[in-house]
Amino acid sequence: MFQFSLQSVLDVRERLEKLRYKEYSTVLLERQRLESEIDRRQGAMERAAQGADEQRRLGRSALPLQLHDQYRKRLQNEVVRLRQQVKDQEQQLEAKRKQLVEARRAHRALEILRDKEHDRYESELARRERITMDEVASNYHQYRK
Repeated sequence: MFQFSLQSVLDVRERLEKLRYKEYSTVLLERQRLESEIDRRQGAMERAAQGADEQRRLGRSALPLQLHDQYRKRLQNEVVRLRQQVKDQEQQLEAKRKQLVEARRAHRALEILRDKEHDRYESELARRERITMDEVASNYHQYRK
């Protein structure tokens, strides 16, 4: 029965790879959430701009326009802050991606070793079977003489 000598190490590296993938996915989801927040804020700015245009067209008081301007500035500041967070997330994402690639490489290296060891095991088994079959055939021919 084949038994890989480094199976416990392979299991640990497999779990480590899964952990790295989970960490990478978490950072990726956070970045996507931030990007959707940016899109939501920009959509709110566009809707507010349309409302301000409507207020200008109707020629009402300046207070709604001032409120719109303050609202727009606040949204712009939030978008700038969110974009900075996205940049930070991208740096983290790149670091997690590198860790994931390294974990995959280490896991794959052990898988290759396991496969080679299994091939050697199968070759040895086939060699022993051939030797046994040759011996049986030899004994059979000697017995028949």
